[in-house]
Formats: sequence, structure tokens, C-alpha cells
Amino acid sequence: MSSAVNLIEREAPDFGGTYTSINGSSGILDLLILLVDGRHIKYRLLLEQVEKQVSVREESREHLPAFCPERHINYDGTFCLYYPAAGKLEVDDAPSAIAWLETLYKYLKLQDRAKRQRKWPDAGSWAHGGAALHQLRALEAASALKHDIANALKQGHIILKRRKSKGRPILEIWIENNRIFGVWERHKRVINQSRRCFCLSNGSRRPKKLRRCNDHAQQAAELALAMRDWEDEEQRFWDGMKGKSCCGSCDNCPLPLES
Repeated sequence: MSSAVNLIEREAPDFGGTYTSINGSSGILDLLILLVDGRHIKYRLLLEQVEKQVSVREESREHLPAFCPERHINYDGTFCLYYPAAGKLEVDDAPSAIAWLETLYKYLKLQDRAKRQRKWPDAGSWAHGGAALHQLRALEAASALKHDIANALKQGHIILKRRKSKGRPILEIWIENNRIFGVWERHKRVINQSRRCFCLSNGSRRPKKLRRCNDHAQQAAELALAMRDWEDEEQRFWDGMKGKSCCGSCDNCPLPLES
């Protein structure tokens, strides 16, 4: 049975790449990235295999920062290509090797855009650290509701606002300047469940009320709670980065600039 790096080696030429083995589980991938403006960037990448998973980073710091959470580069320089809980990017046959190379190629194209725009250009990328778990919860809940809500979340247009009413905490879901619904945080329940359901009962002439429409009241509450946990875990991630410096390549990085 072929190893993961051997499978990548076979498919690499179709992506403009060549692989040179170091040993049975690691090697160098020279990969030429063609950008939309016609430019080419040649990357020299170190691949290391552990079972069916392959990590990748620049062999030497040439095009990318050594570490940048905003650009999904881990502290050890490896690229954050996927979130394991949403699907492991394992390589055990030709199609999965192609999927791995496609993911890497897209990631490196995004890196060039991030460098020019000074921010990560893909709103649908995974959150940092444990926040990704709650992002996945939010995506699953939003997908059960009105299609516009799911799309807004994927595009980064949903905003969570927190307020209190007579001392009771409320979580509000907004899409741009429009309040969609609120949730009693302590009771984990949508406020005003007699309203029409977000899904509009699939186009029915008389849409169901939220409380009677499948599990949509529960899913709406879950969306707000997941977004709360997403924000909180994201803050904990950055708190855990204290003592580390920003590379200076993104404008809104919470880390202090390197001295």
C-alpha cells in the first residue's frame, strides 16, 4: 500500500509540483502557484507524514511569516489547512491526495491575497483553536433555518449582540443592521416563539409559528449560544497568545508587533 507522501508525489505534477523524498515519511514539494494576475510564486515546502495525515510548511521562511494566526500559520510554521472535527484531510488513495493538493493550492493562493489585502480574504475559514468547534455548531444550527441565515453566517455577516432586559441577559442575532431574533440566555429559549418561523415553512401560504415548526426554535437558540461560545473561545485563544508577537502582515491582528 502506498504511503500518503507517495500518493501526493504521484499527483503533484498535475498541480505544477515535484516531490523529492527525504525518507519514507517526509520530503520536499516544489510547487508553482499560478495567480489570477498571471504571476507565479514558487514554494519549497516540507511535507511530513504521520499515518494518513500530512503536515506542510515552508522549508525556509521565504514567502510567508513564520507564525501568523490571522493567516492560519501555526506556531511551529505548519499550515492550518482544515479543522479535524469537520473532516480530516487524510491521504490514503488518489482522490484524497488530489483533495489534499487542491486544498494546499487554494490555501497558498489565499496567502497571496492576504499579503496584499492585509487580512485573510476567506470569510468562511475556520476560527482559531477551540473556537472552531463552536463555529461548526453555529453552521449546523444555521443550516436548519432560513437559507439566508446560513449564507449570512458563511459570509461573516451575522453579528451577535449582548444586552440585558431587567437584569436578564439576552443574546441577539443581527444580519448587518437587521435584528433577526433574540434569545433568553439563561433559559436558552428564543424570545417571542409565536412569530413566523424563519424557514417560512418552505413557502407555505400560512407559515408555521416558530414554536410549532420542527426543531427550529431550538436551532435558533443553539445558533445564538454557539456564536456566544465562539466569541468567548476566540478571546481565550488570543489570551493564550500573550507573549507572542505579530509578524506585521495583517492590520487587525490582536498581537503586539515584533520589537
